[in-house]
Amino acid sequence: MQVKDCMTKEVISVKRSTTLSQLIKTFQKYNFHTLPVIEQDNRLVGIINFEDILKVFQPYSEDLSTMLKTIPFLDMEYKEEDFLSADISSEIGVLILVDDIMNTRFAAISAQADINQARREMKLHNILRLPVVEEGKLIGVISLFDIILAVFREKEVIK
Repeated sequence: MQVKDCMTKEVISVKRSTTLSQLIKTFQKYNFHTLPVIEQDNRLVGIINFEDILKVFQPYSEDLSTMLKTIPFLDMEYKEEDFLSADISSEIGVLILVDDIMNTRFAAISAQADINQARREMKLHNILRLPVVEEGKLIGVISLFDIILAVFREKEVIK
């Protein structure tokens, strides 16, 4: 079975110019934790995860934070709770754009690929959803749940 046989064709996506406030509302409305980022021509340019929003509130990158922890006289450890007490300006919602925090390195798959290949890609990258692209353009998304449903239908576990 091919990816095109079980992928979701109606994809919720965002653009590079989407503000942090709009992004949070989109995550909330659709209850997604990952969204594709597209250009006007539907070209896939990135992926944005809910975790990327949290990175906005980290004072240092993960690599720098790890390095700083090795310096004995510095006490600069970031704790998850720090963001709960952070002084957050209301302007942050419009000043930070998806383009500032999106991932431009991402896995994607072709609609002609086998669903077994899609599952292998998901396992390899430790993700639950893959954008489906043809000639660089987003045409759908396939999730682990889509694959499970397809297999169950094929085995006549569900109709």
